[in-house]
Amino acid sequence: MREPGLHENPFDLNRASDFSDAEIAEHWVDFSDAPGGLLGILKPTLRLPMLLLGGKGSGKTHLMRYCSAPVQAARRDGSLTRAVAQDGYLGIYVLANALNTDKFSGKGLSAEYWNPIFSMYFELWLATSLVDILRDFCAQRHEPIDEAAFAAGVSDLFDISMSGEFRDVSSLLAYLTRTRKSIDFAVNNSSLSGKAAEITITFSPGRLVFGIPRLIADLVPELAEVLIVYLIDEVENFTEDQQRFLNSLIRYRSGNATIKLGARLYGVKTYETLGSGEPIKRNAEYERVELDRLLREQPREYENLVRSLVQKRLQAFGSLVDTKGNRALDQCFEILDSSNYWEAAQRDLMPHGESDRRRYLHSRLKDDLKLIPGMADDDVEAVLIALAVPDHLFLEKASSFYFRKKWPKSVAQAIDLAQYAGDQARALAAGYRNEGKALHDFISYWGSDILAQLYYDFRRRVPYTGFPTLVTLSQGSPRNLLTNLKHIYRRAQFAGEHPFEGGVISIRSQTDGVRDGASWFWEDAQPGSDGMRVREAVEGIAILFRTVRFGHAPSECDLCMFSVALDELTDNSRKVLRIAENWSYLIRLPEGRRNKNNRRVDEKFRLAPMLAPRWEVSEHLRGSIELAGEFANAILDPDLRSTLPTIFKRRVNRIVSPPGDGAQELFQA
Repeated sequence: MREPGLHENPFDLNRASDFSDAEIAEHWVDFSDAPGGLLGILKPTLRLPMLLLGGKGSGKTHLMRYCSAPVQAARRDGSLTRAVAQDGYLGIYVLANALNTDKFSGKGLSAEYWNPIFSMYFELWLATSLVDILRDFCAQRHEPIDEAAFAAGVSDLFDISMSGEFRDVSSLLAYLTRTRKSIDFAVNNSSLSGKAAEITITFSPGRLVFGIPRLIADLVPELAEVLIVYLIDEVENFTEDQQRFLNSLIRYRSGNATIKLGARLYGVKTYETLGSGEPIKRNAEYERVELDRLLREQPREYENLVRSLVQKRLQAFGSLVDTKGNRALDQCFEILDSSNYWEAAQRDLMPHGESDRRRYLHSRLKDDLKLIPGMADDDVEAVLIALAVPDHLFLEKASSFYFRKKWPKSVAQAIDLAQYAGDQARALAAGYRNEGKALHDFISYWGSDILAQLYYDFRRRVPYTGFPTLVTLSQGSPRNLLTNLKHIYRRAQFAGEHPFEGGVISIRSQTDGVRDGASWFWEDAQPGSDGMRVREAVEGIAILFRTVRFGHAPSECDLCMFSVALDELTDNSRKVLRIAENWSYLIRLPEGRRNKNNRRVDEKFRLAPMLAPRWEVSEHLRGSIELAGEFANAILDPDLRSTLPTIFKRRVNRIVSPPGDGAQELFQA
């Protein structure tokens, strides 16, 4: 633990790959109540292989490394033998990008040439990692194993004679390393010579991966009932042909070894195997788990998890925050006080009194009122006076919002409606809940959007405040939360707010920080050659949500979701939608939405909460809008994007007032 007081940003490091084995163990947090905790997700003692998928920062790598042998030992004071005895498994962690797998493809040579070379090389890599861990394990045993018998058993796994190549664990390790390096040399130089590398395949696929664990079980009594778990991470770095080999290992898994693959949501390129190409069977041959979706589906457990994560991080950096109190974190963040109908918003928006009240609050309404036939300037003034709520800005905005939702057709209706809405608001301001019940119920439904419009009217950024809000924005990804906290900490420190050292982080620092986090999230994802098209589509959806939220009469409260019939989409639209989901710009919801017209269940997606501050839309999971085929394709299909301005304007015309071409300007063909 560092000296008391924070001298560096405690949230700067948020990638598991940046941590040492000891730090992985030190920073570990778990579900508080769920049976089995996070290890119950990976199931390291289960022989059934697993495909563990997760968006960037979901905790996938941290979980897999936590189950690796070095971290197992770190959790037991360095004793790998004790760790394995208690855990029942031995984790062999391999990071795919360390293999530089791209060199095993292309160069004018066919997949038929590269597949057996890569298969051999990758098995050598796994075998090297396993034997290296075995050597560490044996060094902690009281009695040595029969290394000569072990070496002889490994020799028998090869298809050619290994006489004289190795005789014990150390020489076997040296042989495996030497053979790998010889393949590296041959492959690396083949691109320079223009000739195929001359490499002899010395063993059949799967022989080392599954054969060596069986030998270990026979020769090491403590490992006889222990499962050897190959933890292969960042599988998205493998080519499609290379993934076929991994799938073949899954299909032909045997004995006391299993495989757990980790990949990004977009990382699975194929489920086919080598040879016949038959796909591996889900639940029969492997289990598929989406980590961040699972975390999102357990919001209470997830919030407790990340609270513990942040508290442990702060404690390690010498924070003055009381990390023992479960809600101590909340006190570090200023929140916009919602008591008495957000009465505090007036002090935030109008610190210098009433001078700008009407200019900001009713500038749009004054213009819109003149669209009502016969509406004179005196009538406009009468409506504004009727809606006014002295000393309570939010309730005056609520009365105006209510007025817009009921929008009158005549001058007389306008004055009567304004008087009714204003009377309701003034009753609530005076504390008479029953007399203002209609508006109170209206606010309970529309309150978040009313508040957002109020800040929009005053040319201020919509606030995103409080630790629970940060949890919601993180969308089931701990790294997203840590990234937002990193930016918030930087903003607060620059503002002299002494974050997590007894100071309170201001609303402004929080709001600016999550906007920084949204920019990082938006730019950090790199969806390949389709990136620009995907971003344009997601931006179109976000602008739709924003237009509805800040429109004359929003059709949905807290709009953050849309439903769409996939069979009405073009191939391009489906592709863009799939990529946006794989890169976590959009999140597919499991329940779908029943179509109002034909009662079918359409697919439902939400805009990634991390992106909500970028367009100042709602982070709450409430409002949803249906995108019919024509509109959805105009947004998603780049070939149909030129039709979007016209279709967009037609769709939002009844929501945005006054009617005009403002919506069309949001999109450029």
